[in-house]
Amino acid sequence: AVVSTQSAITPGLREREHGVAMHRQFQHDLYRLRLTTARNFAEALQKKMMPISSSNFAPLKLSANVQGIGPMFRLTIEVMNTSTSHPILGAYVVLVTNDTLYVLEKCYISLPLLVPSLTYTVNTMVRCTSDQGITDAINVFVYIKGKCSPVLTAIIDMPASESMIVV
Repeated sequence: AVVSTQSAITPGLREREHGVAMHRQFQHDLYRLRLTTARNFAEALQKKMMPISSSNFAPLKLSANVQGIGPMFRLTIEVMNTSTSHPILGAYVVLVTNDTLYVLEKCYISLPLLVPSLTYTVNTMVRCTSDQGITDAINVFVYIKGKCSPVLTAIIDMPASESMIVV
């Protein structure tokens, strides 16, 4: 009982003796965390790697879902115009991936007129050509015709393809 009491008293004494220094270190670590978070957020905004665009002319929201256990997957992409009053015309989705691992049914998908507050769903099939269990990512870019940089960017990590089960 003496050992456990002593182990409980020691941190308390250390906190009393070095409380100011410990608080200063905590504040410094919290400052560094906030700085790192702000830098990463600014980088994500600059590279348009957010699920919601920060653009005033094309406020869009993107979500993606992968279904299947392989080697065939269904990639479902949902795009929503978050504007309250302005429709968006001329939007399209471009999919880019490693051609040695995946074959895409469609790599360019034109979107219809995006009416505000409606979600538009597009699907494409993805076939994994590797039987080694290697995975990679699919990059999704949403462009507006006439603009040279994407409005939205997403990276979809593909799951491992299940092997054929022989019974």
